[in-house]
Amino acid sequence: MSNVRSTGNAFQLNDFTDEMLLIDNEWGLINSLGLFSEEGVSKNTVEFDETVGTIVLLEDKPRGERANYNRDDYSQLRAIPIPHFNQDDAIKPEDVQGRRRNGTASEDETVANVRAKKMLRLRKSWSATLEFARAKAIEGTVYNPNGTSAISNWYTEFGITQKSVDFLLGTATTDLIAKIEEAIAHSQDNILSGEVVSEFVAICSPTFFSALVSHPSIEEAYKYYTSTQEPLRRRLGSGRFRQFEFGGMTFIEYRGTYKNKAGSAQNIITAGDAYVVPMGTSDTFKTYYGPAAKFQFVNTIGESQYMFEYDNGTDTEITIETESNFLNVVRRPASVVRMHSSN
Repeated sequence: MSNVRSTGNAFQLNDFTDEMLLIDNEWGLINSLGLFSEEGVSKNTVEFDETVGTIVLLEDKPRGERANYNRDDYSQLRAIPIPHFNQDDAIKPEDVQGRRRNGTASEDETVANVRAKKMLRLRKSWSATLEFARAKAIEGTVYNPNGTSAISNWYTEFGITQKSVDFLLGTATTDLIAKIEEAIAHSQDNILSGEVVSEFVAICSPTFFSALVSHPSIEEAYKYYTSTQEPLRRRLGSGRFRQFEFGGMTFIEYRGTYKNKAGSAQNIITAGDAYVVPMGTSDTFKTYYGPAAKFQFVNTIGESQYMFEYDNGTDTEITIETESNFLNVVRRPASVVRMHSSN
């Protein structure tokens, strides 16, 4: 702590205390779940074969009769463009000249400190964007708010209908176990990867989660059951995510929001919805990264993020350019189930 001259009275001294930072919450639930695997590609379009295998029950035949024939697999090529995102900043002399470094009483600001703060803000924005885009992919859409991608909906792209289960949480007599079983059964039937699912997780908006834990059947189920969950007696879990297990599914509240460029808050999970995802599959959820739009990176394997720094040549500005070319794909969208409540 040090003494500084008062900004309101030149003859008065004040104590200068620690800096107070007001920073938007950083969420990252989907990233922490490890749901999406990542892969770098060297082109601006992702292509993969969608192959439908055929397994049939064989029928017995009289000896000597050869009338059973194997069926060939069916393949279809998927070609999906990778959206391009960029965010730039700059350091100018006026960012440093005559400025006091925040959190200090009298230290001069430095270029290095300004650079570090700008880079940190940029990285946090990139992390938030990727998290939000992955949430939208789980919901079934491609995050590209300016519409630069030709594909906007994974269900339309794969020619299937999104499964939606109405939990009717406003009705006291709703059989929630039956609703959960319906969601799990549909996801199980449509994983189609040959893998064993380790767990089913429901990523819930706050409105869905609150209505769920206050439903009479949940209250009755836990009325005489002492556990670390006790959803009706305490805030579940630790940190900022409430969660509890019921009916063979783990429900996690995701109350995160991020601001768009206009400053409006965007819910990470659409209000009133929840989405069931199968855990433990290796390639159902994929993030592809394309190369930077620079000559030195042409036809190279894409990285998750690029950051470049340039002097403008007149010693008046240092430009910071960042970009990321990413596409989040739900390769088996039928395995994700939307849950909601119409009352």
